[in-house]
Amino acid sequence: MFVQAIRKHQFVNILDDPGSADLSAYVDFASIRHSAEEASGDVSVHGPITQSQFLGLLGINFRVEALLENCTEEQAESLQTGYWRLVGEGKAPFWEGPDEQTPIGMGTRYLAMAIVNKEQGAPVPFQ
Repeated sequence: MFVQAIRKHQFVNILDDPGSADLSAYVDFASIRHSAEEASGDVSVHGPITQSQFLGLLGINFRVEALLENCTEEQAESLQTGYWRLVGEGKAPFWEGPDEQTPIGMGTRYLAMAIVNKEQGAPVPFQ
């Protein structure tokens, strides 16, 4: 597993100012699935799916649309940028600001997986 730290959309040393950066890891989802299923016959494993798919299935698109209906232009720009960072892929095509501040989409970079008791059924985004 490889662990990385991200602060203000830049990779930083994981030991630089602990607690001030988001941590993420590259994981072997196939191994996690195998281990979970081997550990118990009572679990079901769902995914992985991309962060973009996960948030989309949870309704992020509808939420952003609703928020955009009643906000200022500045708030709309912030919402659009934040939305792109969560569900977009690569550099934001709508960005008109400085290149060094271009929002980078993480929608396909991060994945989501769920391990649940079989009796609970599939979690909403995995149905």
